[in-house]
Amino acid sequence: MRLSFKLAILFFTASMLLYGFGENSSLESSVPETPVVAGQTTKIANLPKKIKESSGLEEADQPGTFYTHNDANNPAELFKIDQNGKLLATISLAPIENVDWEDLARDDKGHIYIADTGNNSNKRKKLKIYKLNPEQPEEVAEITFEYADRKAGTADKDHFEFDCEAIFWYRSNLYLTIKDRNDGLARLYKVPDQPGDHEAKPIGSYRVNAPITAADISPDGTTLLLLSTGKLHLFRPEGERKMLGGKMQTLDLGKVGQTEAAVFTDNKTIVLTSEQGNMYRYKL
Repeated sequence: MRLSFKLAILFFTASMLLYGFGENSSLESSVPETPVVAGQTTKIANLPKKIKESSGLEEADQPGTFYTHNDANNPAELFKIDQNGKLLATISLAPIENVDWEDLARDDKGHIYIADTGNNSNKRKKLKIYKLNPEQPEEVAEITFEYADRKAGTADKDHFEFDCEAIFWYRSNLYLTIKDRNDGLARLYKVPDQPGDHEAKPIGSYRVNAPITAADISPDGTTLLLLSTGKLHLFRPEGERKMLGGKMQTLDLGKVGQTEAAVFTDNKTIVLTSEQGNMYRYKL
């Protein structure tokens, strides 16, 4: 009996090692493991006091300068800052309204896109993205959209499926990442970058298991980042249908507070801001 018991234990252990049923295995075979790498984060500046809650971040027209903005129910303003946290300009965009501005994107012609896409209550159905040239702030175009797969009757407290805090621009399209609080999915949608009324079409999802607060793609298009509180989640796009392609890598940013905005400044450098009023740099 003792010999049989020992043989059974050895057989079970070998099976665990051979077939991968160890403690790191996932019950969802479609979701690869996400190793966490220690952070390499450097604080580079304090944000100006006028920026109460930096909710979006994008590169401006000169190296080392950025646009950012405050979150919901603040004046409709863009702030131009440098990498040392100095306020260079305040750009008023009145009479448009900051209902719930959440992120910024920039195209290859220098247009800035402001995502008025926050939807904490899940009651907003038609959402907006503002398109402008910061040198001509009086000329603001509107991209309005509804999610193509929004189901009737989900505008209630039990369904938080259409709240977007993260957008990026890539090849004439805007990509929106919404955080589905019901099941931990980050869901990706696509909208044309042209003014008008559009449908946001779903093109993919990934179980990140963290609310996504910002997104960006590297200049060479090989790395897509999603930001959550204190973490970067990196993907290797494989065409439009696999923007969330490859094995997700999660990077721990360390003690940075509630990170709300991020932008690539080159293929290996990311600048981030937090609700606590700090600016950080992360080197991949």
